[in-house]
Amino acid sequence: MNKDQAYHQIALACLKTLRNTNASSDDAVAELYGAIDEAFQGQFALLLTELEENRERLNRICELDPNSHTLADAQAIAEVRGTAH
Repeated sequence: MNKDQAYHQIALACLKTLRNTNASSDDAVAELYGAIDEAFQGQFALLLTELEENRERLNRICELDPNSHTLADAQAIAEVRGTAH
């Protein structure tokens, strides 16, 4: 995931909330803050998933036996990509 995609998702959540809010000014601000918080939490969860996937790949690389594996084996593990975020 890149920063532009994350910001885009958060902006969409904000716009959706603003479009669908018929509340008073104070309530609208509270709803917007809630939407921003929820969007950030969603993006944070994606980052945590990516972090865990990367940690698992690094652990697999560390477990490789240098006597029977090559740099290419480690690179193949490092290049595996899971779910696109």
